[in-house]
Amino acid sequence: MKSILTILLTCFVCITASAQHTLSGIVTDKSDPSHLLEGVAIYIPDYNKFDLSKEGGTYILRGIGSGVVNVQYTRIGYRSVVKTVNLKDSATVVNIEMEPTSMELEEVVVTSNSTKLPDHIPYTVNTISLAELQRTGTLNALSALAYQPGIDKISLGNGISKPVIRGLSFNRILLYQNGTRLENQPWDDRHDIGVNENGVEKVEVVKGPAALIYGSDAMGGALIFVDEKPSVSGTTSGDVELAAFTNTLGLNLKAGVKGSSENGFFYGLRLGGESHTSYIQGNGDKVKKNTEEKDFAFNSKYMSTNAKLVTGVSKKWGVSKLTYSYQRQLIGIIEIEDGTSIDVLDEQRDRELEAPYQDVATHVISSENTFTLGKSKVNFNVAFQHNNRKEFEPLNNGVKKAKEEAIALKLNTISYDLKYSSNAEKKFGYTFGTQSFFQTNRNSGLETLVPDADVNDVAGYGLIRYDSGKWNFLAGGRFDYRTLKTENFSGQETVDTNKADVETDRNFSFVNGSIGVAFHPVDELTLKLNAASGFTAPNYAQVGSNGKHEGAYRYEKGNIALDIEQNYQGDLGLIWELRDLSVSANAFYNRINNYIYISNTGVDTIYKGDTLRIYKYAQKDATISGGEFTVDFHPQAISWIDITASYGMLKGEFVSGGNVPYIPSNKFVGGLKFTKAKLDYIYQPYIGILVRNYFNQKNVTDFETITSAYTLLDFNFGGKFKWGKQYFDLSIAATNVLNTGYYSALSLVKNLQPVGIRDMGRNITIRLRVPFAFQKHPKQ
Repeated sequence: MKSILTILLTCFVCITASAQHTLSGIVTDKSDPSHLLEGVAIYIPDYNKFDLSKEGGTYILRGIGSGVVNVQYTRIGYRSVVKTVNLKDSATVVNIEMEPTSMELEEVVVTSNSTKLPDHIPYTVNTISLAELQRTGTLNALSALAYQPGIDKISLGNGISKPVIRGLSFNRILLYQNGTRLENQPWDDRHDIGVNENGVEKVEVVKGPAALIYGSDAMGGALIFVDEKPSVSGTTSGDVELAAFTNTLGLNLKAGVKGSSENGFFYGLRLGGESHTSYIQGNGDKVKKNTEEKDFAFNSKYMSTNAKLVTGVSKKWGVSKLTYSYQRQLIGIIEIEDGTSIDVLDEQRDRELEAPYQDVATHVISSENTFTLGKSKVNFNVAFQHNNRKEFEPLNNGVKKAKEEAIALKLNTISYDLKYSSNAEKKFGYTFGTQSFFQTNRNSGLETLVPDADVNDVAGYGLIRYDSGKWNFLAGGRFDYRTLKTENFSGQETVDTNKADVETDRNFSFVNGSIGVAFHPVDELTLKLNAASGFTAPNYAQVGSNGKHEGAYRYEKGNIALDIEQNYQGDLGLIWELRDLSVSANAFYNRINNYIYISNTGVDTIYKGDTLRIYKYAQKDATISGGEFTVDFHPQAISWIDITASYGMLKGEFVSGGNVPYIPSNKFVGGLKFTKAKLDYIYQPYIGILVRNYFNQKNVTDFETITSAYTLLDFNFGGKFKWGKQYFDLSIAATNVLNTGYYSALSLVKNLQPVGIRDMGRNITIRLRVPFAFQKHPKQ
């Protein structure tokens, strides 16, 4: 470890005396070459260099090295361009023509250690900007992502959400940020995603096991949270953002500043926090006029604080970036207890949390490094994470608001990723590397559900690509060797006969891979075919759980004999982009051998005076199949109108009979948006109407209930305003405008007695963002 830190420190402070290079050029409109484009974002990830084209369409990036790099050119209203450039000369000139389009901004995907557009990648991948997600008016990014076909969420109120990609969740979905996989006890449906969204620019969604390059356990896919770009060299910029939410009386405040100097040093600092009281449920069949009789989701309050510090250098040899991310979440656990009074319900507008609630603190320190080696490059990322998860339960000792630290888990993870990539200019290329993580989980609370455990994973992988004219081929393979060691429970009462031995020391090894092709018979059409396999090894909760699961009101038992989950998935996709119409369609079939699930045994046990039903982990072969369809109609004749529609469907079954748990409802989402470049004093104004229809879900397991169909109406509008020389963004969004009372199929509180807890009713979000910038004129 000492030698690794020495290498990183040397790379970080290295100042080279060699001459550095520049990349410059002019960006024009392809349909009208005399139209010079201003405000085009130009970005080189390998050097973390960013610029905006000036008046006259000119741009220049200074202080970069030689080598082959991918350069991104993006601007709203134009198709994004990714250009592979060889910076062999000290001054390289690249002029770009951008094709107009009435589509939304086509985000560039940074995947497979490369930079491409989605239609050049064989498997299904989408990128959505955080700004676009925030327009929906939802309380967090994952709730907005759940509008997309093939993506959903398991929820416990507003404070806890788990991503579901094509019917798979928990540790089958990989979360990735700051160059590392995020580890925050993902095995439980009552643990939040735990991502620090402050400073995030976009989210890349990889569907299916082809996400093998990001790490093990990505058999369902991956969510990659990509942070914002640096400021333009020689400038300091930032923003302050405030959002208010009417339903929860919520407030979300974020602020940040970032800068970049001429000599390659860059930095960024972001701080934020949010606070929400308990939410009000949708009214359902009754309308209550008296505010004291509002149907609160009892104890659904939550709040968080976060910080992110970024610093680094960009030199001719590449870039070194150091990030520290901190987030603390206080999340109330929804429940209804006998004898709950109106006086207690009135406290739902207080901001003080009462037990039961979770207190989760996450620290991530990561170092991301790219070294350009002429025409190839090496990436080396290393990270340390500490996740401290506590759950407080009320004490029935006659003292008001008394509580105890029932569950406490401390998870430490060290990870690294080292990879080499060949010349991006050539048609044939390859990437190979190694990844590892070393993890310890320790209990420190009064109760234990999962055992103390050590998990180590060492992996090697490789990818080959071939890009030729109308064809993009990509194939890869990966080998993992994992060890799992669990210890027996300690510190339990001697009379507790439920606690069985769970000590184990197991090894798992597995191979998986993918192969796919993207074919472009004509410029407007892309056909995709991909086959991939993935795996997930049983985790320490599935192997060694033995205790009461607070909030789930059940006794859970692990299964020490569980084997590896292995899946094989086939994907077929189509992207058709015409001048007025864009169509995307995907179909998939996923066979999962030894699918791990928890089931009701039908047997009760007495645990510390409580009668609890026993649930135990088991395995069966399963299949999940479905598809997603999206259409975007943007007529050139009336370019201020954009009509979208999407449909997603899923079906999950065990081969021997029965339904796979946590399968979301099929859904249809339709939208109508009006946009214009300028309307009086409003710049880039928009008005949007969104209709979401969720079909009934009858295919449920023994611990799930049938969910009725429901339809929700959303509305949003906003734009940029100018005050003096300063522009600011203002948006207003209303979700569930009709205040519909409904139960989401994947809600964990819809079955709480006596009538269940409905999802949130009408909510209006007002968001104001004020950017600022200080410019130092660069050297001529």
